[in-house]
Amino acid sequence: MKCEAINLGKFLDKSSNIFFIFGSEIILKNHVRSRILEKLKTRNFEEKIVLNDEDFNDIKSTIAANAGGSLFGSNIILELKHGSGKIPETITSIFNEDINNYKNISIIINTHIEKLSLSSNWAKKMDQSSLIVECKKLKSFEEQIWLKKNLNFIPQDYRSDIAKLLSDMNSGNLVAQQNEIELLKLLYLRNQENAKDIDDIRNHMVNSSEFSPFELEDAILQGRTSKAIEIIKSLRKADSYSGPLLIWIISKITTLAFLASREAKPQLFLKNNGVWQSKINDYMSFIKKQSDNDLDIMQRNIYDLELALKGMIKKDFWLELESMICRLDVN
Repeated sequence: MKCEAINLGKFLDKSSNIFFIFGSEIILKNHVRSRILEKLKTRNFEEKIVLNDEDFNDIKSTIAANAGGSLFGSNIILELKHGSGKIPETITSIFNEDINNYKNISIIINTHIEKLSLSSNWAKKMDQSSLIVECKKLKSFEEQIWLKKNLNFIPQDYRSDIAKLLSDMNSGNLVAQQNEIELLKLLYLRNQENAKDIDDIRNHMVNSSEFSPFELEDAILQGRTSKAIEIIKSLRKADSYSGPLLIWIISKITTLAFLASREAKPQLFLKNNGVWQSKINDYMSFIKKQSDNDLDIMQRNIYDLELALKGMIKKDFWLELESMICRLDVN
């Protein structure tokens, strides 16, 4: 059976353990994948095997080897990440067999293709044995439904207003909206003792600083250290609770850079993890000028930053933050 990402909840409980995710909206695809994994966990599927394009000749042997369960008798999730070209026969041939007979194996096929016809024989068989989830561009009213679901940490009284504001600011751009949601989580969830009302949130979203937080990301990636420090000082002046936000941005940069550096196709990894197309080249330049050891050290320094922000170690958070920005300078 087939459903759209926005309606996944209506189909997930009655689905088999076979899933096919496609469409143009990367953020929706990531959300769908996360919800599927959460559902599979409730069905006692936790151990995961991931195969990429270059591994697809191993699909049948991997299924056969795990048909009776893993070495420790656990249920297996086989995730197939299809990143380029047409859907290969190594995937379509899976549906020539009754794969639902393998009760201990779940298969998640996550493909880059944006459109799918159910007229071919293999697609008809897939439609009968799996849940096909289309992640296409949302209509305006669907976008606001999606936003409200993801703003569930905001009080119900003004959740709709915040969803509308986010939609108006970034209409049709789920990547930008997802980034704003993450920033709001930092503002709201980490400062529950100073709970924010709708005016606080609106001001934070619209006029919190002369700079956008994502300009800090650009400045760091491009090695413009003086600009990055200027942005930090501006954000600090505009919002005394901006510390967690700044940590999140630096952590995002170093984590994505570290993980992408270990991928065979780092650009595709960055795209699939919500990095805007316009920023991928900056990330790639940043990655090339940092060693794995540099990025690993930065990850540990971020932990120290969090401790300093909470007052758990005797270091000045803002001085440590500026020092870290200087160490990230790629020029």
